[in-house]
Amino acid sequence: MSKFCKHPFHTIQIQNTGEVYCCCCYWTNFYSFGNIFEKSFDEIWNGEKAKEFRKQFIENNYKYCNLEVCDPYLQEFEPDYTADYPKKVEFSYDRRCNVRCIFCRNEKNKEEEEYNRQKEKRIEENFDRIFTPIIEKAEVVELNSAGELFASKHSIEIVKKIIKINPNIKFNIISNGILFNEENIEKLDLKTHLNNITISIHASTEKTYNKLVENGNFKALMTNIKYLSKLKKEGSLQHLQLNFVVTAINYKEMKSFVKLAKKLNAKAFFINYHRQIDSDELMQKLDISLPTHQKYNSLVKLLKHPIFKEECCVLNDYLKELKPNDKKLTNILKDLFKK
Repeated sequence: MSKFCKHPFHTIQIQNTGEVYCCCCYWTNFYSFGNIFEKSFDEIWNGEKAKEFRKQFIENNYKYCNLEVCDPYLQEFEPDYTADYPKKVEFSYDRRCNVRCIFCRNEKNKEEEEYNRQKEKRIEENFDRIFTPIIEKAEVVELNSAGELFASKHSIEIVKKIIKINPNIKFNIISNGILFNEENIEKLDLKTHLNNITISIHASTEKTYNKLVENGNFKALMTNIKYLSKLKKEGSLQHLQLNFVVTAINYKEMKSFVKLAKKLNAKAFFINYHRQIDSDELMQKLDISLPTHQKYNSLVKLLKHPIFKEECCVLNDYLKELKPNDKKLTNILKDLFKK
């Protein structure tokens, strides 16, 4: 049996515009299957655009994907151009957040806030009619890779609606962890609905964390992760993952981060910096995974340490493939950076 990326067959991501994607819209170069406010979900999920996307995957062609930022997750299964209702539904549009990671986002203006609120209002007004049939058949709902669930009244209300529609639903939640405490979990009745929790930390010490995250709270974050670790040991949580975006600021803490994750019974997941929303100058300063960076070879050498082969450690494919630069070129680059 051959291996294929499962997302076009099992997953949808819904944006606040109503556009439906098979996974992250950035990873698929905004290839939309259709708009949920313009067509029925059945028409979208097995429409011509969806079939065409799946056809390319079956032929092992990823021309619609942005492979610079996406590592296709390949699994063995028998694919078809048509697919059953998605098992996983992603809501990834609410950008409200209580912190700002320096490599994550720029400041939003009031016009963008108002635009997003109008789109969200449309989702709220049509949720029962449009989204109930999808949620009823789903196994997992994932949110919020765009922002922070517990910092948004809109996302909190969406969670309440989803649990009411499907009492057996499980949640994958991506969070910065600061508000992911026992009190908020109890308020939303999430304890029995947790599946996979991903917490973005990017550091193993408070000092480095504060360089990367504005308005963060490292002590509260660690308290909450310890509670989530406890839930995992008790069986209330299936998976706990700690994310680490590798930059020139934090790379020296990668080994201690693996040790921290192991202690907390979690996965340590390392991702290369690739958002590139900042200026070229800042990107060149932060992105140590660029071969032109003066500390690039230091990172490559570090990644050879056996700790990164620990079972609890995962490097994304980009980091796995890094090779050392020619020493002569590295010295030239160092001289250029000094100038």
